[in-house]
Amino acid sequence: MGIVYVLIAWLLAQVLQLVFESFGTPDWAIKTVLVLLAAGFPLALFFAWAYEITPEGIKRDTEAGRSQPITTHTIKKLRGSIGSEGQLRSLIYKSRCIGLANWDLVESILVSSARNNSANDITGVLVVTETHFLQVLEGSFEQLNETFERIARDTRHEGTQLISFTEIKERKFTDWAMHGIGLFDLNMELKSSLCLKFGEDNGIIRLPSTAHEVVDLLDMLVSEQQSAKAAEQ
Repeated sequence: MGIVYVLIAWLLAQVLQLVFESFGTPDWAIKTVLVLLAAGFPLALFFAWAYEITPEGIKRDTEAGRSQPITTHTIKKLRGSIGSEGQLRSLIYKSRCIGLANWDLVESILVSSARNNSANDITGVLVVTETHFLQVLEGSFEQLNETFERIARDTRHEGTQLISFTEIKERKFTDWAMHGIGLFDLNMELKSSLCLKFGEDNGIIRLPSTAHEVVDLLDMLVSEQQSAKAAEQ
């Protein structure tokens, strides 16, 4: 914001100087404009610090709530800025489980998700700890938007946080209408590695909140699953 203000102020000063010189404006007028432009610099920085531009409009920084859930209304607002409706997209979100999650809960989610996702040509993976869900979905804009609206209304979780919603060239989980990975009974070596890399809360692996960390987590988990499957064979 500071760089933008300086550039605009410099251009404005150059234009006004040419105009003032053309009309024979006294030097004090030009100096006054320069002083006003200089005085506006800290004000611009203050407003850039105090306010944020969000999909719902300009809000105070304290009200924008970066750690707060991004509603499905926000995704709808993204429609105007996203072109190429036919392009594939990836949606990643994280939420907090109501109560403690277990394999029974995961399996019930997978059954309904696989059925709905197959009908909507959506693929993805669900990662679950005792306290949180992390899900990656792939598909068209419309189908992902509708699916995420449905997910946000699910009473089995709360605090739904949208991590990313971006275009992709190809699917990463082509064979999975919905694949579930529970982080309940991991071997100690893998659990230690995940806790070291992503952190932990009361002994529970902390699920990441950025897209590139989610990719790292899934790479580690899928690689572990493939190694375990190969060992069994």
